Parts: sequence; structure tokens; C-alpha cells
Amino acid sequence: MSPLDCSLSSTAALTAAWRFVDGGFGYSAPQLFVLVLDRRARVAGPVIQLYDEHQAAAPEDELLGLLVERLAETLKEQAPGGGVALMKARPGHSSVLTAADLRWCRALHRHLQAAPFSSRPLFFASDAGPRIVAPDELIG
Repeated sequence: MSPLDCSLSSTAALTAAWRFVDGGFGYSAPQLFVLVLDRRARVAGPVIQLYDEHQAAAPEDELLGLLVERLAETLKEQAPGGGVALMKARPGHSSVLTAADLRWCRALHRHLQAAPFSSRPLFFASDAGPRIVAPDELIG
């Protein structure tokens, strides 16, 4: 059974799911992954993978606002009462967040906090693999 077939209600289950999505092959470009979850924290659709080569240094608030709006619509139609899980990823072997990574993660966090749906802890991945973004990294 794939980790994506299980409830992602625990941090351990979510970490296993992101490891599965990550695949251990590294990244060719900055990306954002989204899992839409139903009310039981089960994946309710395909993994959404967005490349952000043009937004690698800093996300645009308008773009993130539009993403949150579309996710809210998707949840309303496909998984009422559900939520999302997100993972920001980029090439490189260091799992230490760069200034650009911090801008992205903090902006994502801000938008998710204001969203009309729930979200799981934010994850970050590099070629070294996925990890949770610590709460103190999201404050800045």
C-alpha cells in the first residue's frame, strides 16, 4: 500500500507520504507540491506539482492568493471539509533554508493561515529529502 493511500492525520504519515512523493531523485527546478485531503485526511486526487522557475526567488502574493482560492474551490467541489498539505522543494543537497526558501515558506504559511480550510504542517524538500518546516523558521 502506498503512503498516499493512508490517512495523513499524523506527522509520521505525512512525512512518509512526502518521502514517497519526493522519490529520492532530486529536483531539476524549484517546485511546489500540493495534496488535497478529504475530511478523513486521505488524499482526494492526484498530487499537484507546480514548477516555479520564474518565481524561485520570491513568491508573488497575488499568485499565492490565487492558489489558495483555487484550492478552496477544489476542496468545496471534491473534498468538502477537507484540507491540504504542501511541500516546497528545490534543487541542492542542503536542507538548510536559504533566504529565498524562507520567503517562500513564510508566504505560504501566511496564506494558509488565512485560508478558509485547514492545512497540515508545511514541508520543505531538497535533494537531501523532505523535512517539516519548524515553526520558528516561519516567523520572521
